[in-house]
Amino acid sequence: MNTASRPRFSQLPNIVRTCLRQAHRGPKKEFQGPQGHGEKIWVFRHRRSDQIVYSFDERLDGFHALKQMPFNGKKTKPAKLRKDYWSPMAMIKFPEGQGAIGRSVYQKLRELKHLHEVNWDDEFRYKSADEFTAVDKKKIADEKAKGNDYRPVRSKSERGVALNAQRTNSIADMAAVLAGQGHGNAVAGAGEATDGQNELVQVSISWANDQDKEYAESWSKNVTHGLFEQPVYTSGKEAESTLTA
Repeated sequence: MNTASRPRFSQLPNIVRTCLRQAHRGPKKEFQGPQGHGEKIWVFRHRRSDQIVYSFDERLDGFHALKQMPFNGKKTKPAKLRKDYWSPMAMIKFPEGQGAIGRSVYQKLRELKHLHEVNWDDEFRYKSADEFTAVDKKKIADEKAKGNDYRPVRSKSERGVALNAQRTNSIADMAAVLAGQGHGNAVAGAGEATDGQNELVQVSISWANDQDKEYAESWSKNVTHGLFEQPVYTSGKEAESTLTA
């Protein structure tokens, strides 16, 4: 059934109201958050699965943490957060007043983590040496005796477990982002210019275990390392005061 189109002049009041609303709002301002927001990034690790969650708060929020965990197969994503399984692995600290840089780094770290979880090549299908079972080792030896090169393949559930384990990847990502790598990296764009190039912003990282930093091939000179002043591993009642679901 044909219907008559609405005359354009009748739309003018709506258009005028829309224009007035936009004029009153003015340009969109960047979200700042509370004072100091973004100056610290907490990196939480699951003790068993090596899953990683980034947070601006030292107390892990269960709702936001679960949003950072992808579904990599059956039983790879928990229905709720087990507080006793999570603890801070590292804390990245930026200079006072440089929260905008921290927020930019936080976004890049989350994007890289998501990329590791969804974009992997055929090499990921194969088990690493530390995953070989006794059956795998026997099969490798038997095939080698026959002159064949055999590589055990991960099952679907094993791939899900491997995708969850992002600790080593996240540490390498931290080293790359804090070194100013990547297009539009705020770490490289906010320092004072020297010889035509911007100095990298000074950053400090506190670790629960300082051996973790060795997973990165190298660290740029603007990054200093240290240990948490107090133990950060929590369980039971201690976890209740450190993590919030």
